[in-house]
Amino acid sequence: MSKTTVVGSVVGVLTVLVFWFQREHQRGTFDVIERHFLSWLAANNSSVEILPPLTLVLYDEEASHTAGTSRMAMLDGALFARAASKLGAVMAGVEGLSGDPARMIQAAEGMPVFAGYLADQPPGLGWTPLGGEPAQSWLEVAGLAGRGGRFTRGFITTPVRLSSAQAIQMVARCGDRSVPSLLLVAWTTAHGWRMSELSIGLHSVGGPDDHIALDATGRAMFMPVGEPSVMTMNELLVAAEKFEREGGVSPLRDRILVLARATPDVTRVTIEGARAVTPMELWASAWEAVRTNRLFLPVGSWYNAALVVLGTLLAFSPARRSNVHALGVLFFAMAVYLLFALAAYSGNRVMLPAAPTLLTCVAGCLLGRFWHEGQMAKKVASS
Repeated sequence: MSKTTVVGSVVGVLTVLVFWFQREHQRGTFDVIERHFLSWLAANNSSVEILPPLTLVLYDEEASHTAGTSRMAMLDGALFARAASKLGAVMAGVEGLSGDPARMIQAAEGMPVFAGYLADQPPGLGWTPLGGEPAQSWLEVAGLAGRGGRFTRGFITTPVRLSSAQAIQMVARCGDRSVPSLLLVAWTTAHGWRMSELSIGLHSVGGPDDHIALDATGRAMFMPVGEPSVMTMNELLVAAEKFEREGGVSPLRDRILVLARATPDVTRVTIEGARAVTPMELWASAWEAVRTNRLFLPVGSWYNAALVVLGTLLAFSPARRSNVHALGVLFFAMAVYLLFALAAYSGNRVMLPAAPTLLTCVAGCLLGRFWHEGQMAKKVASS
């Protein structure tokens, strides 16, 4: 068999394997591996800063009667902000409150407060504007961009599943203005930055010392880990009263609290057989990725071709000569890959998938060994 035929056969086999590995990766077969790998990338990223955890406070009917109202209103927002402030929360967000937020700001006693609204239900004060020109491919939200201020306003969208990961909208456009999502508002406020300090680009949004990479549609991807912390409004009010009366250590100190509707008129959905959740609980699942710097961008389709080339080089490298050589070359290739993966993630938040890459390296080394063993057997037989 000629060398050209051998090379062609190796390339063909590796091409099939690479595309099969990639398909399984998109189906979520390797999710456990990829989650751990993503955590490793985030932990070894020099710019990582762990932000406060988030607790979602679901507004319920019992709390409504306690507040003397039939639906969540600005009075509830003020009660929520006061309780959050007393319990030592670092900031408080609310979903969809209309009206003048002055009472809530006053009740917060200096604690940052912000709000989120559905993309098709703009706030009366207008969206908080961002600097920078929006891309035409970004989501367009209704309403107008207003002015900045102490009560920052962003839009709410729930994550959507893309292959094995999920994507969530981080920025949108409102006419010719860029506007933030509630998630971006929370990220900015947790860092202690003003919205005016953010710089918006086509593929990223960032502050003084950190950034979030965006795809062409203004979204970022994440792999959910665990479920968000959830409590009811009534539980929050009881905890605040108990803490004021008895003192001790606040159970919600240094946390972010977000108040969201959970009355019977809010539809609860079941995701893949899991427990029923509100749309805001799905939204809150993205915060863990945001706060631990585990948002990422997928690698381009060119990576499959790069893996085929890598596997071919390994097949005809010194790895084919013996098992010892194969192990040495394989460990070297894996070390180089980890360095490239860390650099790609630290610089551009691009995640080079772990399982398809490592399996391709192993396949390349094994193909090289099989071919070499076959050649040796032929030589022995001919002699």
